[in-house]
Amino acid sequence: MLRAARDQFWRICRIVGGVILLLVGLFLSLPGIPGPGIVLIFVSFGILSRDFKWAKRWHLRLKDTAHRIINRRKTATHRKQTAAGQESSHD
Repeated sequence: MLRAARDQFWRICRIVGGVILLLVGLFLSLPGIPGPGIVLIFVSFGILSRDFKWAKRWHLRLKDTAHRIINRRKTATHRKQTAAGQESSHD
């Protein structure tokens, strides 16, 4: 019984902490307010995903979007470097 109470206590702490981080992240992501809002939102969904399926879906969606953006930037940087290398070799 003591173990179940402890597990329930930590679950409540996770949920409360995740919701607080989500609210702070949403506030910090407003225009004109400096701070790591998107990072806090991502972390909060990671914490909440342990207890809620909707948070897991959002966490996976944000993770996939981040990977696509990173891959797109890597591809664009590689193309710029390749184009710059070809231009300098023609001189």
